[in-house]
Amino acid sequence: MSIGTKNWTRFGQTANADFYQIDESILAVVPHEGCTDDDITAKASIETQLAYLRPKNQKAGILIFMDGISQQTSGARNVYRDLPDPKHQVCFALVGGTVFGRAVGSIFLGLSKPCVPTQMFATQEQALDWCHEQVKKS
Repeated sequence: MSIGTKNWTRFGQTANADFYQIDESILAVVPHEGCTDDDITAKASIETQLAYLRPKNQKAGILIFMDGISQQTSGARNVYRDLPDPKHQVCFALVGGTVFGRAVGSIFLGLSKPCVPTQMFATQEQALDWCHEQVKKS
């Protein structure tokens, strides 16, 4: 899956991902190719998103591109289940364009459902539409 970040505003980076604002109500997490997501990187991801949203008192839907992740630990899943702030992180849209990316997303959803609405999508467009709907409802 090709991720077109050219027109997005980059606002952060952690050890395993880059972070972008797509529009006024949508952020994107683009993991580095072949990365592992553990409790440390997951916590850094949540903190990076909140450090961007909280000072602006902004809420956003979050697109997470799953195809770059080669492994996700149970510690990471626990962080994503427990640490999101629903006042700012309205929803998570997991985008998986490959069989492996969808498998990682499905395992995540099956084992550790976050405290905000979370769904798996095959395309970025579907995920964006859903996120926009979730933000409008919040």
